[in-house]
Amino acid sequence: MVKEQGYFSYLLRLWQVGAGQGAAWRASLEEIPTGERRAFASMDDLVGYLRERMRPCPPPGEAATRAGSQPDSGDGAVSPVEKE
Repeated sequence: MVKEQGYFSYLLRLWQVGAGQGAAWRASLEEIPTGERRAFASMDDLVGYLRERMRPCPPPGEAATRAGSQPDSGDGAVSPVEKE
């Protein structure tokens, strides 16, 4: 199966552990095309993972043109490219 860029398909499982004040939610994601599973100890971890997966990818071919540019800082800001 060819992986389509910009599309993800998951089976989400949620369950509660503990009771009362100590209760917490756990989650797992199963990637549909591969069957790969990931477990998350908190909803923050789950959302963080999804946010990372949803970061924009450069269009095909653009990665080669950016090879000489500075690495991405990860904060969403675009690094300036120095002119030679």
